[in-house]
This record gives sequence, structure tokens and C-alpha cells, in this order.
Amino acid sequence: MSPSKDNGILLESGTNELEIIEFHLHRKLPNGQVKVCYYGINVAKVREVIRVPETSDYPKAHDNLVGVFSLRDKLIPMVDLGSWLNVPTKDDLDEKVVIVTDFNKMINGFLVDHVQRIHRVSWEQVESPSQFLEAGSQDCVVAVVRNEGHIIMILDFEKIISDINPELSMDKYDLTHDKHVPMTEEIVKKRDANTVLVVDDSAFIRKMIESTLIAGGYTVITAKDGAEALNKLVDFERAVEEHGGKIGDYVNGIVSDVEMPQMDGMHLVKRLRDSTAFKSIPIVMFSSLMSDSNRAKALELGANDTITKPEIERMIPLMDKLILGIDHDAEMLENAS
Repeated sequence: MSPSKDNGILLESGTNELEIIEFHLHRKLPNGQVKVCYYGINVAKVREVIRVPETSDYPKAHDNLVGVFSLRDKLIPMVDLGSWLNVPTKDDLDEKVVIVTDFNKMINGFLVDHVQRIHRVSWEQVESPSQFLEAGSQDCVVAVVRNEGHIIMILDFEKIISDINPELSMDKYDLTHDKHVPMTEEIVKKRDANTVLVVDDSAFIRKMIESTLIAGGYTVITAKDGAEALNKLVDFERAVEEHGGKIGDYVNGIVSDVEMPQMDGMHLVKRLRDSTAFKSIPIVMFSSLMSDSNRAKALELGANDTITKPEIERMIPLMDKLILGIDHDAEMLENAS
């Protein structure tokens, strides 16, 4: 099974649709029976599904890392997803498969029991997890889809990879050690006068973006999906109409994920650019799926720029450029000449 890269068009179209691969883990119950657990992943993140390959042990690896394997000249780590999720499954590897993912400029393999099928759904059919699920210590479910009497849980694979290999996590970024981001009293004061709306369905990623922006001096408000973000923005627009002032009194820039429940980021950009109030507000798309084609579509729909999720170090300089009109790279070149 090798999903076509053309299915990325569902993300790119701004029509608020996506395709997900449904896969299963077979939980062993204490009474010896097996319970099927239903999970999902965006097709756009999947490179292919393969039989379980031979693996080699990796020294001092995470407990949930089965080992590494070679695929088309790439050395790929294989994660036991059931083990990471604390779902006990059978040990027979002959009955399992590996989902090979490709996002955030990383390729990983995830060991699962069965891949069922691909579902094409509207983001409106994708629900945010309950507050109970989102508040969990692992915080690994970003959305749920109801299908044929089952609840398919869409997992936060960025969170899983970050836990397996913390060195690849964005929370390793330390703004105070970044020489490309000036932290003078004057510029921090300018940032403090501006508010950025951060939109992401992953509480893990949302908190990371928020922390980075706040560390730089910006004021931050958040939303867990495009629909919630749009509702907040409409409330701001209504407040301006009723009480006067301007949109900039409430929000000055937006950082949005692409894949989110209820309303994806592409559709959010389209809706905002079709409105009078938000036609010119700076919007940056921050996504693990920012391929060249997705970037082109985001810009076509009206986003000002895009960032691939590992590159969180670009966040403050880009916000400064779009919101404050300060180009640090240009200033550094000028000072060097």
C-alpha cells in the first residue's frame, strides 16, 4: 500500500477535506480476548505501508524503539506504537505491518497490527477530543472521527516522535541563545504591543509556539482549530463594529496549522482573505506538511509565508518582519557591509 502523493490535493484545495488511513491495534485483554482499537493518520503523512522488515538494535534507544531498518537507502527507526500507547498486543511480527511516515523532514516507521482502509472525510466530520482526552499526560489524540459505529482516534505523531527522540523536538530551541533574534528593550516593547493568534489542534505544538512567541515579547491568544479561531476573529470584528477601534486592537497576526478538526488551516486562510476585516492581516502557515506544492497553495490562498514545523527558530524573525516591519536578516547584512 503506497498512498499517492497526489492526494495532498485534499489539503491544498482549501475545500476543508482530507483523507485518513484507518489502522488498528489489537489489545490483549486479561481474559484472553482481543479488542480492536481504531486509530488514524492523515494520508499526506504516510509514505507507504510495508511488511515488518528485519531490524537492527540501536544502542541506548528509547524503550519503545524496536530498532532501525533500511528502506531504499534510508536508515529508518521503527517505533512500537502499541508499546508507546500502553496497548498490549501480540508479539507475532508476521501478523503486523509498518506504517512508514514522512513529515517534518523525517522518515519514521510505526509498528501496528493492521491497516484497514482510507477514508475521505470533511474536516467538519473531524471532532476535537474531549477536554478529558486533551488533558491527558501524553496528550496524543488530536482529533476523533466517528465511522461505522467506531471512534477512530487521530494521533499526534509529532508528539510521539518528540517523546521517542527528544533531540528532534522543537522544545530544544532556546530563544535566549539565538543571535538572530534581537532582545533589546525597544524591540521587546514593540512586540508586547502586538497580539498573535496561534491555531493548532495539537496542545503540544500549540504550547511550544505560544512559549516561543511569549519569550520574544509577543502577546498570544490560542485556538485549537480553524473553526474556533474564526469564531474568535468574528467576535473581534463584532466588537470593533459595536465599540469602535480597529482589528489591530485585538489581533495583529496569525500562526496556523494546516490539518485541524472542524476547519483546516487552508480553509481558514481562504475565509479570512474573502473577508474585509482580515484581508490584510499577516498569516503564517506552520505545518509538518509544508511541501513545495502545499506552500504554493497556501501562498495562492493568501498566506504571507510558511514554516515547516521543526523550523520554529524562524517564528520570531518572521513575525517581526510581517507585524513590525523589521527585517533582521537585511539589517545584519547591512551592518556587515
